[in-house]
Amino acid sequence: MEKINYNEDFKNRIDSYLSNYFSYSRNFFHHIIERWWILVNWKRIKKSYKLKKWDKIQIDNLERYLDSSFLDELPFIDIPIVLEKDDYLVINKPKWVLSHPNSIWDMSAPSVVAFLHQKYKNLPSIGNFIRAWIIHRLDKDTDWFMIIIKTEKWLKYFKELFNQKSIYWEKFANWEITEKELDNIPIKKYYKAEVNITNKWEWFINSINLPYFIKEIVKPKVPYPWKYKMGITKIEKIEKNNKQCKIYLQILTWRTHQIRYHLSWKWLAIIWDKLYGKKEEISMKLTAYKLEFTDLNWEKIILEI
Repeated sequence: MEKINYNEDFKNRIDSYLSNYFSYSRNFFHHIIERWWILVNWKRIKKSYKLKKWDKIQIDNLERYLDSSFLDELPFIDIPIVLEKDDYLVINKPKWVLSHPNSIWDMSAPSVVAFLHQKYKNLPSIGNFIRAWIIHRLDKDTDWFMIIIKTEKWLKYFKELFNQKSIYWEKFANWEITEKELDNIPIKKYYKAEVNITNKWEWFINSINLPYFIKEIVKPKVPYPWKYKMGITKIEKIEKNNKQCKIYLQILTWRTHQIRYHLSWKWLAIIWDKLYGKKEEISMKLTAYKLEFTDLNWEKIILEI
């Protein structure tokens, strides 16, 4: 939830004030106010409400309530479509494009949600939760394939597919299945990360055998650092090149910032990772390069960059 303290001496209509504050239309905020997603001093207000000094404005997390009237106003960005079927499609999300707005601060940024709404008007949703089209997300700094669902039937199928994946990793985490049995996981995501070679890197790499499984709690710095979940990352191959190396991975769990956190915890911070390494404005060296899954028609899909 966003919180704003109004400290001006003169009265402003709340819709005008927020429109100037966020550089977004008054009509946009009319929709939000009508739905009680904006409160002043924890009370419901009208769009004509005039703010008084020391008023406290609370704005709900908007990404859970996006509807078409909001999405029509979002900036459009053309995203490559690498595979399109009657019931689903796979896009290649570029770096610096959001999967979906995380808060009102992101509403004016290019996103997959805006692209989908403006290109495909009838994608399924759950209530106003338009993000239901997107069954998995990518960090803003990561480019890769994203599966987008077009119909309710296939939405249900892919959700079950993801649930099956969860069952596999839970069994593996509890040593109930072997590494070989993991090959039956119904959907697989492969990544490539580049890291600098350090003394700690040498020590860690020389102490393990490949494939190596990192099975540790993931504590992402954002957006919810208090939410800890077990994560499993499989290091499959390492290629050294002078003072840098490429690490090829498969993630068996899909936790927020899982690869970035796991590698940094093992002294392998990804180059230009501003959260878990050095703060740079250059795109970090993490690329998702391969996706495998079986669709509802039993067609085996393998996409690779």
